[in-house]
Amino acid sequence: MIWALVTKTWRDHWKSTISWTVGLFSMVAIELIVYPTIKRAGAGMSQLIESMPASFKSVFRMNDYTSGPGFLGAELFSMMVPLIFIAVGAAAGARATAEEESSGTADILLALPVTRAKIVLSKTFAALAVIFGLTVVLILSLVVGVRMAGLVITNSGLIGASIQTALLGVLFTGVALLIGALTGRKSIALGISIALSIAMFILYSLAPLVNSIGRTVWLNPFQWAIGGEPLLTGLSFGHTITLTVVSAALIFFAVLAFNRRDISS
Repeated sequence: MIWALVTKTWRDHWKSTISWTVGLFSMVAIELIVYPTIKRAGAGMSQLIESMPASFKSVFRMNDYTSGPGFLGAELFSMMVPLIFIAVGAAAGARATAEEESSGTADILLALPVTRAKIVLSKTFAALAVIFGLTVVLILSLVVGVRMAGLVITNSGLIGASIQTALLGVLFTGVALLIGALTGRKSIALGISIALSIAMFILYSLAPLVNSIGRTVWLNPFQWAIGGEPLLTGLSFGHTITLTVVSAALIFFAVLAFNRRDISS
């Protein structure tokens, strides 16, 4: 029964999964195609970056832009890749605890001989499997692509950055799960989780410029995922554990909330 719920979740949303996969691969491919031009520009590009306002460079973490880690950090991992994983995770999380109720089929699902906890965990597993698959696609496309494009960067940096960014998506899967379990409304769960992620991203971006925000950046999930420059340093044990523990706690509380709430179809 549990595996049937997992496969049903995949089957119901396979089109969106394929779309995200193709979109992620295409985005990586386009950026890697552009890099040789950036590299050839060399000193000219460096001068252009240096002429930009310091605040702009700080917000987008544009350090050593023409290097492999600097280019990928600014073009992919500073915003686009994290937001893709967040969008995938938040949408899946909102569906897991609120879609059936919003669509009026909750009574059918809850009539099955399986506990509410197993229902939520099955749908969560399906969501996490999709995020894992996207992570594999990201890592493979980067590992192969950077060699073809001539970027100098270690595989450990690529793998570390990809895993930590994927865990950011898992965290917001947990956020959407919890909100959906509390409200029973898919649109509310998705809207709040996306709005929260955007707010966290803005605060993370402004941290180098505003001292009061900078002092609290250690609480920001974006800092845990990309703030330690994993493209240069590889996987951070501390940040990885933090993302994992917070995500697990959100999923745990989502299961509790779903168990205790009076659900109507």
